[in-house]
Parts: sequence; C-alpha cells; structure tokens
Amino acid sequence: MAGREIALATHVKISKDGFREKLRLRQKSVNSLVCVGLDPLPEKLPRCLRRKFFLSRNWKAIAQWMIDIVDETAPYASMYKPQKAHYEAIPNGDKILRAVVAYIHEFYPDIPVFLDCKRGDIGRTQQRYKIAHFEIDDVDGMNFSPYMGSSCMAPLFDPVHAGRAIVGLCYTSNPEAREVQDIICADGRPYWQHMAEKIHSWAYEIGVNENAGLVMAAAYENPKGSGEIFSQHLSQCREIVGSDMWFLIPGVGKQKGFVRETVFASYVGEGSIAINSSSGIIFASSGKDYAQAAGCKAKELRDEGRIALSEM
Repeated sequence: MAGREIALATHVKISKDGFREKLRLRQKSVNSLVCVGLDPLPEKLPRCLRRKFFLSRNWKAIAQWMIDIVDETAPYASMYKPQKAHYEAIPNGDKILRAVVAYIHEFYPDIPVFLDCKRGDIGRTQQRYKIAHFEIDDVDGMNFSPYMGSSCMAPLFDPVHAGRAIVGLCYTSNPEAREVQDIICADGRPYWQHMAEKIHSWAYEIGVNENAGLVMAAAYENPKGSGEIFSQHLSQCREIVGSDMWFLIPGVGKQKGFVRETVFASYVGEGSIAINSSSGIIFASSGKDYAQAAGCKAKELRDEGRIALSEM
C-alpha cells in the first residue's frame, strides 16, 4: 500500500472514545500489542526517496518515508508513537509530523497516535504544551516527566478532551536511568516506585485515571552477564497501580528486551500494555524495500506477543 499522496490536513478530529478504550479495541481487532515508533533520522533516509525529493530539501521525502512505513506496518500496529525531537531537529519538521499524524487519522482512524515528548515544567508551561501537542499536533496522547511534581500532569488534562492519554515516565529502558530511578527513598522503596504511586494518585485527583499510563521498560537481561532476566519492575508496578494504568513499554528491538517475560509480568488484558519498537522496525532496510522490511519486523514483534499471550 506504499506510495499514497502525503496528507496535509491541518486538523482531524480524534475518536470520541478514550485512548485506553481505543487501544483496547485496536488490540482486540488485530491481536497485536505492537506500538510502532516513528523516529526518522535524515541520514538513514532511503536513497530512492532522497533522489525523488531532492529539490524539496528532503522534508517531503521524510514524510513519505514515514507514511510508507505506516501503510506497511498498519496491519500489525496497535498504536503509533512519533518522537517529537526527531521532527524538531529537521527543517520543516513540524510539517512532517503533522502530515504523518493527519495521514494516520485519515486512513487508519482506529489506530491511536501517541506523541513521545517527555515534557515536564511548571503549570503555565505545561498548559502551552497541552495546546501545542493536543490541539496543534493533534495527537491522542503524550508523555511527561514528573520531576517537577503534580503541576507536570494536571495542566495537561483538558476536560473537553478528557479521553486523551497522559503518561508519566516511571522506569525507563536506558541503563543510565538506574542511577536515579533506583535510588532508595526513606521508606525503603526505590524512587521509581514512589513515582508510580504519585502518578497514580495524581491521575485520580485530576480525573484522567482511565487513560493515564506509565512508561515502564521491557524485561531485560542482567547487564553483568549472568543470564538472569529482570521483569520484577513490571510485576511490582502492577502491584502498585493494579489494572488502573496502562504501560507504554520501550526496550525491545534494538535494545534487546524480552517480549515473553514482559507480557507475563505486565499484561492484564487488552489495552493494558503497548510494546514499542522504533529503530528495529523503521530502519530495517535502507533499500527500495524499506517499507516492506518494516512491515516484516512489525509482524515479527506482533507474532512474539501473540505467542506469549497464548502461553499465559
């Protein structure tokens, strides 16, 4: 299905269903937990597109690249996740992001679009981010950094669009995160558990609990090489928040997270987790088969998740 014209609609209304329900219905429809990350790097643009769009200085080429990948991965995707910085760092990147989001809303309206932007600031600034991302970028959900407290979350909530997802960073997949997130608090718990509890309570206070979520890393191998697979953080977080919150799970694909162990430790029904892969899918090939190769990688991840669910 690659090659449709780039959609440049300025605003497409999202589904009136809340994000969590939209995700649940999509996962039920395609039997997939896959979140496809759409994080372009200009230096990895397939040469066939570079030649075709040379005179437009590549912004249309990058938009077409991401749209072609959307077409080929859509049968296996339960959601899409563009990463904001990957577009901000490209000239005309705002046009690219909004074209891709508008395209998904137009041709795949049942697939939610989540913006990975990790905003975290004082309330007045968060209100600006709410307008920038929910109204102008027109995404169905976004994430935030909770370091500055409850004002990082509450101003992102809009009662007019109460169904949008607001997701807090909790236990991230980058190894350096352990330097901060695993610090032991006075009550004996690691800091990330404290944050899970706080974000959970903030979600109830502002009335977004149905669609609120946490970023939780996939199960991973002990970096010391013992062969042990860590998934306790996922099961421990479930003990804290129950099934109230959904988990956006990075760390598979290029980061080599373990799908089976991730599913076993965190899945509590359709719409409860989304397993993201970005580089492992969109950079699967730099040749003319770039879109088809991405589709194959998305299918592989979909199938891994299916097998894990069948074993539960």
